[in-house]
Amino acid sequence: MENALAVGGHIKNRFLEMQKKYEIIGDVRGIGLSIGVDLVRNRETKERHGEAAAKICYRAWEKGLLLSFFSGSVLRIQPPLVISKEQADAALDIIEESFQDFFAGDIPDSIFETVKGW
Repeated sequence: MENALAVGGHIKNRFLEMQKKYEIIGDVRGIGLSIGVDLVRNRETKERHGEAAAKICYRAWEKGLLLSFFSGSVLRIQPPLVISKEQADAALDIIEESFQDFFAGDIPDSIFETVKGW
């Protein structure tokens, strides 16, 4: 329980820092190791950005991280309860690299042939 709260808090804080850099991150919510990260086209309208969620999850998978999304645009962060801070940081680095690849336009639309989400 203590690990879930500590590492979960660390993960949530990393996403809150990313939120300052990436306008696409609308809301970061959750407790412990169950975190949702809303991806939006516009923070004011909160219009969902499902394309971004699919592309970011796909790129993370290509880099070795299984990351899912639901409700069309919410990244689902639910690692094992025994995850270490170091493992979480490695995963978060991959997620941030995937955000950067998305904004650079490096993830092709052809991924939609296979990626559907939940």
